[in-house]
Amino acid sequence: MRRTLLVATVTLVLVGILSGTAVASDCINASKGNQAAGAQLILGPDFETPIYISQGLQKRLEQGVIDAETFEEDFHGLIAFDGDGDGVADLSTWIGVGPDGEVPLVAQLAGPACRGLTNIGLYLEQCLGA
Repeated sequence: MRRTLLVATVTLVLVGILSGTAVASDCINASKGNQAAGAQLILGPDFETPIYISQGLQKRLEQGVIDAETFEEDFHGLIAFDGDGDGVADLSTWIGVGPDGEVPLVAQLAGPACRGLTNIGLYLEQCLGA
C-alpha cells in the first residue's frame, strides 16, 4: 500500500514537471539507441503510469532524500517515456541536470535536431513529426 501511494504521488508530481518544463526546455540524446538505458523512471503512454522505477529512486523516495512534494528540486537524472505502449522507452530527458537544473538552451540548439544532444521539443517537431 505504501509503495502504491508513493508511486501515485511521484507520478502526479512528474506530470506537473513534464507538462511544464521538460518539453519546452529539456533535451534528448537523439542518437541514443536504448532510450531506457540509465533511466530512473519510465512512464507509460499516458505520461502518468510508471512502468519502471529504479531501486535507487525508490529508496531515495522512501528515505525522504527526494521529497515527493518538491520532486523537481530534489531529483536529478534521466526519465524515459514509452509513448506507444509497447513496453519500450521511446525517448528520455534529463531533469535537474546541468547549470541551473537544465542543459543550456544554446547547447540544445547547437547541433542537428535529429542527432546527438538536441532540444526535445525540436526533436519531436522535426524528427518525429509531432
